[in-house]
Amino acid sequence: MTAIRHRLAALALLVLPACAASACESGTFPLFGCEAAKGRKFIELCAPSPVDERTGHLRYRFGSLDDDGNEKSVELEYPAADAGSFKRFYGATYTQGGVYTQSVRFVLGNFGYTVYTRAKGMQTIDAGVEVRDRKSGKTTVVSCSERPRFYIHELQGIVPCDPETPVGRACIK
Repeated sequence: MTAIRHRLAALALLVLPACAASACESGTFPLFGCEAAKGRKFIELCAPSPVDERTGHLRYRFGSLDDDGNEKSVELEYPAADAGSFKRFYGATYTQGGVYTQSVRFVLGNFGYTVYTRAKGMQTIDAGVEVRDRKSGKTTVVSCSERPRFYIHELQGIVPCDPETPVGRACIK
């Protein structure tokens, strides 16, 4: 069953239409991707397809788009090295107050970054990246300006469970 799921995911990633928000490096595909800030920014989680814990990697990318929707500059890319990258992220899916959340989180210096989608039923109510200053607690949100795609289940069993969700420890299920 897992092999079939990986083949279907790889096929889905290959046939996705080209999207202006897709700035992933050559040989990788967006597991999460959207345009943000009214099409001036992009938010992505990139990985080779199929996602493989032994030979693959995960990378967060945030940057600017030019007027034509092409990558202009990468403002943050994490982590710098592919080796061991999966262990630098935490993943979770959970429901709280009737809202289903999918999230991938990482920490860089004094800041925590959470890439997420929130949905109620079939309606996406919010998506983007939350950047939290771990010292002051102040949070800044960069929201997607389009409905994102998020293939979080490709990371199930590969990235560690997130111990810091609003519902406590949660895993990708």
